[in-house]
Amino acid sequence: MLWPNNGGGKGGNTANQAIGQAQSSSQNALCVSGTGTFVSCNNLNAQNQVNTGNNALAQSGGGKGGNTANQAIGQSQSSNQNSGVVSGGDTTGSGNNVNTQSQTNTGNNAAAQQGGGGKGKGGNTINQGIGQSQSSNQNSGVVSGGDTTGSGNNVNTQSQTNTGNNAAAQQGGGGKGKGGNTINQGIGQSQSSNQNSGVVSGGDTTGSGNNVNTQSQTNTGNNAAAQQGGGGKGGNTINQGIGQSQSSNQNSGVVSGGNTAGSGNNVNTQSQTNTGNNAAAQQ
Repeated sequence: MLWPNNGGGKGGNTANQAIGQAQSSSQNALCVSGTGTFVSCNNLNAQNQVNTGNNALAQSGGGKGGNTANQAIGQSQSSNQNSGVVSGGDTTGSGNNVNTQSQTNTGNNAAAQQGGGGKGKGGNTINQGIGQSQSSNQNSGVVSGGDTTGSGNNVNTQSQTNTGNNAAAQQGGGGKGKGGNTINQGIGQSQSSNQNSGVVSGGDTTGSGNNVNTQSQTNTGNNAAAQQGGGGKGGNTINQGIGQSQSSNQNSGVVSGGNTAGSGNNVNTQSQTNTGNNAAAQQ
């Protein structure tokens, strides 16, 4: 999107641009069986977001208040899964939760401001952000009067990839006033996973009550900012940040009347890769 602003009175120009993607899923399954339970009460969720759109903005002139540009690209996914199985006989392949979330952004935020502020107090301001957020909550409970096979497991996979950049350029602005130019830029990736599994089996427990979590974050996006002139008494300011956050909580409990094979295990794999740069130039 290209949004040119020219002129502007005392208040200056203001542009707000956003690209947003949001997905939410809530799944609840409950099975009560007097006999055996076979492949029942399972929750499966798959969420995928891809953005290739850009925010592009140019502002020229502006009044005493200076120009303001706010740009954001956001992707958000949330999943809540609850499964409960009560079986009087054997339980096979039941009460499992599987969640897969994927986010890919190649969109850029680009903003350019020239002039603005005049003799007033306000310089030019650019606020740019690219954010990716994923959350998953999984709860599984299985009570079986017989053997338990492949039940009460939680599997969560979260993937985030960002190659989008924040680019900002300011020239002039601020004039003789107290307020200089300001650029705020941020790229953030956040993932959270909560898994709880409880299995009570009157017989053998095989491949049940396991939690598996895999989280991956990759960022190659850059924050780039350039400021020339402007500022008056206030000077120019650039704030840049790239952040990656992952959290995982896993709880598993297994009570078995027989042998326990491949049960009650927690496996967590977290990976973060950032090759993005913060680059700033002020003159």
